[in-house]
Amino acid sequence: SAIEPPGTTGEGGPARRRRRPSIEMVLISAGLAMGLMMVILGLMSATTGREALGYPDQIISVSPAPNDRQVLSQTEISVDLVDGYEAELTLDGTTIPTTRLEDATPQDVKPGQQIELPKTAIYDQGNSLIRFEPTEGAVVEKYNVGVHRVMVTYWKIEEGRGTARSFSWSFEVL
Repeated sequence: SAIEPPGTTGEGGPARRRRRPSIEMVLISAGLAMGLMMVILGLMSATTGREALGYPDQIISVSPAPNDRQVLSQTEISVDLVDGYEAELTLDGTTIPTTRLEDATPQDVKPGQQIELPKTAIYDQGNSLIRFEPTEGAVVEKYNVGVHRVMVTYWKIEEGRGTARSFSWSFEVL
């Protein structure tokens, strides 16, 4: 057998030596793997939507949203409830009088006719929605600059107000 020159195999091709990975490459790879794992775990455990806002099951949405900033001084407050619930609103400790929409609409309204709603919170049982818009002559005519606290007290219509619960949130007017 002939003597092979260094760096070749017996078949005439270059010898393949296994390179040992450098410590830097091992540390970089481990760091990238841990970073990717942290991102995946973060996405899997993120709380979003209703869970993040902490809404009770009976409340679908509120507006302005909790902790909203830059709310305008005439913005409507509204709470969308699940069917079968009624509510009242309290703004900064002042309970807003509530009028049921069916009680505020005259019986002889023609289609397309404009009607004047009272300057109270309006509860629409058909949509399970209560809303209040600050306006001249209302209990609250406009919001002052600063943080405002809203509390909605809600109850199942068939069980009555005695079973009422509440949910509070705040928003900021600039």
